[in-house]
Amino acid sequence: MGILDTVINQVGKTINKDEKTVLHSLPTSEAELIERRQQADKVIQNKALMSSAASVVPIPGIDVGVDLKLMKDIIEDINKVYGLSHKQVNNMAADMKQQVMFTAAKKGSDFIGRNITTKLLTVVLKAFAKREAAKQVRWIPVVGQAVAAGISYKLMKKLGEDHARKCDQVARSLM
Repeated sequence: MGILDTVINQVGKTINKDEKTVLHSLPTSEAELIERRQQADKVIQNKALMSSAASVVPIPGIDVGVDLKLMKDIIEDINKVYGLSHKQVNNMAADMKQQVMFTAAKKGSDFIGRNITTKLLTVVLKAFAKREAAKQVRWIPVVGQAVAAGISYKLMKKLGEDHARKCDQVARSLM
């Protein structure tokens, strides 16, 4: 999947070239939190559009690979926007790191500050299986592809919004 990763990353860079650089700390004010949410919404929109576009490509299996990569990327990118990626959390002081992990667990997010784990893969694969079952209408010419693209967009957007909401709650409780 090296070529697929390269293509997705290049498309993502092209789409995101006008985005602001992501701050590397937790938000400290309500205004920063709102700005981070707007950045997360842009990430969600872009990833959802890429997922939708991939579902229209008539090459068998390409949408599967793209969706799996995008699901992983959307979670990691949102974590970075909120200052909650694995690397960012590890660079925090021990007491702050513990507080972030405790708050994340309390809010029900298994993704904040962690590398890709079996738990993340389980959740991603469950979401993926639901999406693929719904997208089987794509074999009906044109209309099926349009429906599959819509389903793919909506499900990727929901995954991103749910995760952004949890990151928002964690960041808000740490302010």
